[in-house]
Amino acid sequence: MACGHTHKLVGGAVGFAISVLEDTSGRKATTDPITAAAALGSLFGALPDVLEPAIHPHHRQFCHGLATLAVIGYGVRRAYLWQPNTDSERLWRGLALIAGGAYISHLLLDCVTPRSLPLIGKL
Repeated sequence: MACGHTHKLVGGAVGFAISVLEDTSGRKATTDPITAAAALGSLFGALPDVLEPAIHPHHRQFCHGLATLAVIGYGVRRAYLWQPNTDSERLWRGLALIAGGAYISHLLLDCVTPRSLPLIGKL
């Protein structure tokens, strides 16, 4: 079962990977330095448990829901397809990809646990 350290590690790896892939895809780097992207990924990889702390076995609600996963996935897809024109837009695109990707990594790790994720959960 994934713990807080695992979520931070995987989120950091997602941030690192997105930053490296953006840099090698011929696009201007969106995040520099790469360590900042890993730190941001680590932060957003742990965010669902900050919003809904694991103080009891049924803590997974709206922020851990499959509907939330779908909405964030849609937002990441939109950010991926976005063709920014300015440096600030490139920065926002990179932040959206890293933050969204790391949050999604948390939900995917929780999805494969015995409790899985609720469809929507309580608000």
